[in-house]
Amino acid sequence: MTPAASRRRATRNTLSADRIVDAALHLLDTTTAEELSMRTLAAELGVGTMTLYTYFRGKDEILQAARDRVLDSFHPPAVEGDWEEQVRACCTALYGLLVERPAVMRVLATGMHGDDEFADTATAALEFIVRQLRGAGLDRECTARGYVVLLQYTFGAALGRVRAAAHEPGEMPRLSPQAHPMIADLAPELIRVRSCGVDQYLFGLNLLLTGLRESAAAETRSEK
Repeated sequence: MTPAASRRRATRNTLSADRIVDAALHLLDTTTAEELSMRTLAAELGVGTMTLYTYFRGKDEILQAARDRVLDSFHPPAVEGDWEEQVRACCTALYGLLVERPAVMRVLATGMHGDDEFADTATAALEFIVRQLRGAGLDRECTARGYVVLLQYTFGAALGRVRAAAHEPGEMPRLSPQAHPMIADLAPELIRVRSCGVDQYLFGLNLLLTGLRESAAAETRSEK
């Protein structure tokens, strides 16, 4: 055993399910879910690979626990304002959490939990957004559709941001001005907004909220 390996060796009786999840999140923040293995996780913890099976049945269960650890920690922020401001703050905070913890997005991107819709794990966000949309006057159908599109957009935007951060910023593919004149002409702006991060996310979120506000207003008019 090398000196470095000896220093990493876990102290006896200090391993726990929480420590394993902590280590998995640490590794996933800098690598992919596919690259994470029981062996690499055991090496990170300084234990034998089989020791991990005392706490988890396998890699998938650890990944699910890591995902749930972060998403379960989410609590919508307390802000002043109407339903629109409340939903904007909730979605923006969730987006920030996901971008700050690439591990979660990397687990979700694997699609290995197809029987467990990822948005359903964000129960605090779900309850909060549904309550706000219903309070705004949206009917049951519009509330369900509004919730789904808000969560899909938020998770999708965060995933795109995490993927972009993992690569060196590059230029857009060169397009023929003759074949794609409009896109080629707009290339400088397209390159700039691709790296805008939260500003670009808020641009899209505001468009969605504007549409939901108009839907709520239409519901109110139809009831009169």
